[in-house]
Amino acid sequence: MHARAFLLTCVMAVLVTLGAAASAAVITVSPDHVNPGDTITVTVQGLADESSLKMSWEVYIEAPGPTFLWSVEGLSFPINLQDASFRLTNQNTVTNKVTLQNEIPNYETRELIHSGNSVDGTWTVYHGNDFINGTWPVIRNEGTVEEGVTHVLSLVEWYGIKRANPEIPEQENGGPEDFMIPFSFSGFEDGRVKFTIQVNGTDVLTDEVTVGSPSSRTGTLYLKSSPTSAQVYIDGIYYGLSPRKVTGVSPGIRTVKMTKEGYVDYVEQLTVSAKGLTLVMATLNPATASIKVSSIPSHAEVYLDSALVGTTPMTITGVGPGTHTVALKKEGYQDYTRTVTITDGETVRLINIFLLKSGFSQFPGMNYPNWSAGGPGSRIDPGAIIERVNARFDKVRF
Repeated sequence: MHARAFLLTCVMAVLVTLGAAASAAVITVSPDHVNPGDTITVTVQGLADESSLKMSWEVYIEAPGPTFLWSVEGLSFPINLQDASFRLTNQNTVTNKVTLQNEIPNYETRELIHSGNSVDGTWTVYHGNDFINGTWPVIRNEGTVEEGVTHVLSLVEWYGIKRANPEIPEQENGGPEDFMIPFSFSGFEDGRVKFTIQVNGTDVLTDEVTVGSPSSRTGTLYLKSSPTSAQVYIDGIYYGLSPRKVTGVSPGIRTVKMTKEGYVDYVEQLTVSAKGLTLVMATLNPATASIKVSSIPSHAEVYLDSALVGTTPMTITGVGPGTHTVALKKEGYQDYTRTVTITDGETVRLINIFLLKSGFSQFPGMNYPNWSAGGPGSRIDPGAIIERVNARFDKVRF
């Protein structure tokens, strides 16, 4: 048994994900309805090596009873995903156990078992720095269910790069560009499996397969923001710009994020109900930072990007992320200028800046040995003095 674990949903994700593996790839999932144990086929065309894959994969089980179970059977695919990682989250559960077995040509058989108790109905397992390849005789997710709930939802996020496995010399590349992956789900009567795939950061596929005859339907999210045209993400998947209506959202706890350049990200966790419409109205606050400035002597004029903003000591608030120029000016003293790069929410400290008197260029009549040259050197460099003094004063706090 190899010590490395393999990826639960990774694997599954892979099947569909594969399809999405290259922005030029064409991927289909069929049919759109099966009974438990029926074959689902993922057809992949044009999946190039070095394609970066990101996938969200969901299994929704309706009316599970006191226990839940889903398993995947017959999965085998000929490609290899390196630098792979995955995250699996079960919702509405009490106990959880995931079992995987993996047989890899020219390598070995591996087994991974993860188990644990949920916290507030949610259990998450993460594994990274691994690879996905070969056949998977066992992929099984099971456990017990919270009392009174109507469904169990398993959320899977995974990442990987299609390329040859350096631990398997027989692999010359990441595998064929065109292939098919047949597999089936079993262990539950009614539910849905939803696949969402990104290749090289671009959405490639969002598709859903119904299993059995689930009576409940998916929910809908309507997302608005002020200002508009914010990028909308649900569970890490990009859905376009606000305002946005997203249908086919599986019931359960979802994480919504809206982002817009120059504004603080909006993030909210909410519960989506079957057949329900959930409105999300996000107010995006401008992304700002601050610069704290003081000088010796004080009461120097402070300029931010050539605009007078006050006198020292002071804190400049509402500064946008990016690169800015700060200048200090005081009559009788030389100007001080500093370029700073600042990120959202950061406070840059320019503390106890030592201002040099006007006309001060050197110490008259003072020469110091240039020890590296073996003889007398030039007079003192005032610029170097300022840098050294300010560096020392910066460590002082008043």
